[in-house]
Amino acid sequence: MATDSILGRLTPTQVMELTKAFMEFDLNRNGFITVDEMRESLRRANMSPSDAEIYQVMAKMDFNRDGVASYDEFMRFMSTISHNLPYHNQPWR
Repeated sequence: MATDSILGRLTPTQVMELTKAFMEFDLNRNGFITVDEMRESLRRANMSPSDAEIYQVMAKMDFNRDGVASYDEFMRFMSTISHNLPYHNQPWR
């Protein structure tokens, strides 16, 4: 579970929406998002970023550099960027 300091920056609604988003990216339900899962999830959402863009996002999200994004890493990344986006531009809404 994400640390309290991360969750403290988010509203309960944001936590719920971001948890749902994480689950949608974690296609095999193992608790981690891989590059392939991100690519497939975005494809299913009719988005087609380049491999370079996907790797760039994953590199920013993968704080411990183990090649995957855990729930905590996802929440940390999303809580950081959510404060820099207007409400209507938050893609998980």
